[in-house]
Amino acid sequence: MILARTARGDQQAFGVLFNFYKNKVYGYALAILQTNSAAEEIVQDVFIKLWIRRQHLATIDNFGGFLRTIAKNETLNALKKIAVEQKNYQLANQTNTDIDSATENEIQFRETKKLLDEAINKLPPQQKLIYNLCHMEGLKQKDVAEKLSLSPLTVKTHLRDAVKSIKNYLIIHDEIKVVPLLLFFLK
Repeated sequence: MILARTARGDQQAFGVLFNFYKNKVYGYALAILQTNSAAEEIVQDVFIKLWIRRQHLATIDNFGGFLRTIAKNETLNALKKIAVEQKNYQLANQTNTDIDSATENEIQFRETKKLLDEAINKLPPQQKLIYNLCHMEGLKQKDVAEKLSLSPLTVKTHLRDAVKSIKNYLIIHDEIKVVPLLLFFLK
């Protein structure tokens, strides 16, 4: 009787349906979505759909099952929408974090490289030359010894002293993190 009256556009009959079933729809949506506002939106969406499709209400045999199906579909759609929004938010934050990290790393690298260059420039000329040939040009100690007409032991000593001086300089000027660059340049 209520369904038939609602199907004909009787707003009072629809109000009776709404008042009788709204808490069931709300409870179902709240159990899934876990927020009052989202559950209230589901109630509104479900009953708006019912009103829009009211002409078909008179032909429904199991209104409770029909209502549960609409409520379930609306709730799942809301859940999907929340998942998509969270994924987009995470992707946006991940992209920003990656960009921020890359920028920060680039700045840190430049500052560390500048500090390393300062340390190398403060070396005595022979140590600086040997360090540059071994670590910057990639020559072996034996090849540097031949190239400079020095004994391999002298090259080794100068290189060891240069690395020690650079490390000490970087430790004294440790206002930036130099560990990654140290590992690369002071192998």
